Amino acid sequence: MSKPPDIVLGSFIADALALGPHWVYDRGQIVAQLGRVTRYHPPLAKYHPGKRAGDLTHYGDQALLLLRSIADGGGFELARFAAVWRGYWEDPATISYRDGATKATLANLQAGVAPAAAASASSDMGGATRIAPLFLLHWENDAALLDAARAVTAFTHGAAAVIQSAGFFARVALAAQRGVEIPAALEEAAAAGGWDALPDVWLAAARESSGSAATDAAALEKHGLSCDVTDAFPGICHLLLRYPQDPATALIENASAGGDSAARGMILGLVYGARFPVSTWPPEWRDALQAGPEIDRLIQVLAPHS
Repeated sequence: MSKPPDIVLGSFIADALALGPHWVYDRGQIVAQLGRVTRYHPPLAKYHPGKRAGDLTHYGDQALLLLRSIADGGGFELARFAAVWRGYWEDPATISYRDGATKATLANLQAGVAPAAAASASSDMGGATRIAPLFLLHWENDAALLDAARAVTAFTHGAAAVIQSAGFFARVALAAQRGVEIPAALEEAAAAGGWDALPDVWLAAARESSGSAATDAAALEKHGLSCDVTDAFPGICHLLLRYPQDPATALIENASAGGDSAARGMILGLVYGARFPVSTWPPEWRDALQAGPEIDRLIQVLAPHS
């Protein structure tokens, strides 16, 4: 049975697996240089200079910042996370990609805007990817966790669809953690409502593609491989529906498809980690995760709070 650390590790592992082909949109290049992405690779694209195989992308780096901030304070506070986040991006020694949402949010903070109002207008799914560490904390109820997931996302991404995606997939993970099969967890979350910015056609398209004869690469390309939530949401749901019992294959197919594989991957890892212990995943993924020792240490710091 999965435990909260599996949710956290699952999300980080999926991000690291996606680093090699991240933001490569030429499927032929991925096949020629990496083959089927079953292990960690250094990045092919220019966006992650200085990163090694087993490192995190900038999405994973920000999830690690959240983990550090809640371990330091024994709980989640947006102001504390914002301070840790700002210090990281203002440090000239930081090796991590500064995307548009990061630059805009940082500029707002530096101009004196409060963290709760500092978000960019970005509709990239990447904003919803860093929520896994929240599952290590004890919450009064599900609503409190979902509120925190939305707050973490809305700190940098102002688009309603991205904020609601964080809440949606957090709800899916909660159901999976309680033993609900992943397809049923998706339907349960959808039925819960409150997703006015998430069109029903996104999940419907995933249901259709997951049951089709299309390869995962073709299906994900049809849904769209870009960073935008419009592309990423159905792609994530496609893989969850096609591989409800097979996290390893889903994560490999996701990474191998390229595009914004890391954003999709972190949410996939979150949900699969809620249902399947990471100990049942390929062991080299756990062993070769560069940030693994720090993640383990921070999880132990938070053990009394989970």
